[in-house]
Amino acid sequence: MKKIGILSTMLVLLVFLNSCLTTLHPIFTPADLVYKPELIGTWKIVENKKEKWAEINRLADADPRLLPGKTAAIKDKGYLITYKDSANTISERYIAFLARIGKHLYFDYYPAALPVTSKMDEFYLAHFVKMHIPYRLELQKEGGFTLSQLESGYMNELIEQKKIRIRHEKKEDEDIVITAPTSELQQYILKYGDDPEAYSGEKISFAKTINPKLY
Repeated sequence: MKKIGILSTMLVLLVFLNSCLTTLHPIFTPADLVYKPELIGTWKIVENKKEKWAEINRLADADPRLLPGKTAAIKDKGYLITYKDSANTISERYIAFLARIGKHLYFDYYPAALPVTSKMDEFYLAHFVKMHIPYRLELQKEGGFTLSQLESGYMNELIEQKKIRIRHEKKEDEDIVITAPTSELQQYILKYGDDPEAYSGEKISFAKTINPKLY
């Protein structure tokens, strides 16, 4: 039963990732990073009319084993974002960096280890490649913020119609994997970042709060 639960969780994540833009490389360089301490705290999230919770902590305070590659060198400007349900169960966890690209702020999410993955076979996990997920962040006057998820289908259509040239690979199942370096990703964001069609669905709203069920 545990294996079925783990596989179900991964299938849900795969379905989720199919709709959003994922990239092999980050959208930022260290020079682009912006750190906003007001993002630290517990947030109530409303996404597609459903509620959940997110705890945003300083990446510098995280377990060093969660920090991949060269991330440790810039951890002071990073965040650890943990999503939980009302039962205090962790559903998602990301290493995130906030970057200014042009006139907008963007979060770059990168999957961090979950308790469930520690129970999985290492050989099995080796078959999965972690990808970066970019969101545009907009700060609200009342103290919250919203995230807008970049849409993979929009970029894929531009690629198929040969309207943009950006490095990618097409798998046997016809899925497109964006392999472009950071410089090309930023060119795409600068050109299409103000086009509403480049984003998927409604904005995800974060409201600063304390969830009594989590304490």
